[in-house]
Amino acid sequence: MELSRIRMTAENRVGHAFKLSKDSDWKNFREFIEVANTHCNWIVLRNFEFLPDIFFENDKDVDVMCEDLDLFVTVMKLKKRLWGTAAYETIIDNKIVHFDVRFLGDGYYDKLWQYKMLKNKIYTLDGIPRMNDINYFYSLMYHCKVQKYTVKDEYKKRLKELAVFVGLNMYQIKDIDSNKISANFLNKFMKERHYTFCYPVDINVQNNNEFFRYLSVNIKKGVIYSIPKKTLMLGLVLKVAVKIIPRRVKVFLKKIF
Repeated sequence: MELSRIRMTAENRVGHAFKLSKDSDWKNFREFIEVANTHCNWIVLRNFEFLPDIFFENDKDVDVMCEDLDLFVTVMKLKKRLWGTAAYETIIDNKIVHFDVRFLGDGYYDKLWQYKMLKNKIYTLDGIPRMNDINYFYSLMYHCKVQKYTVKDEYKKRLKELAVFVGLNMYQIKDIDSNKISANFLNKFMKERHYTFCYPVDINVQNNNEFFRYLSVNIKKGVIYSIPKKTLMLGLVLKVAVKIIPRRVKVFLKKIF
């Protein structure tokens, strides 16, 4: 492989640049998934629809959750990225692919809910482990409203499709824009299963305080996970750095990391 070829980058249609590497940890996503299914208890949280063959044209990173973080990171040849406690990467098809790795007990979702997500997972025809439809619907709603300030258009459409699959025929595509309506859906689902809100170990996960006010008291009484001081300090330093670093420097850092 020529040196000029090694230094090239390939951009997908969503504008994310994937760096090319001389040596690949994984031949392709199919190989990665086969090994992960053999050795790890894991699922793809969102956008598994693009795997295994059209990821590079549609998404920037892979959101996963596993039972054992150390095992998953070791077996799947993941390397820690500079930004974020959940941020990892590996090389697939000679391209650096970013992973956000959540794990059982990290507070990203209620621990019991995470356990049920893994226990009741199903597989796509291509062998991608994913949540069943009801967990996918409510976890996506939780992600859009609790962990984000805005809802992507593609998630609005996906929630509507999932609502039909799980028998929520009264659900409308505009409901996710209403804090009150979406909170009613989440409150009912989580209270019936004794799930609660949790503060994630990853301090980079957003917390939509405006929406949080609409959650029931029982749901709010979740676990507040203790964050290691080193992790807390790193997160605070990075937040300050992001605010004061000049834009041109940020662009440069994104290119090299």
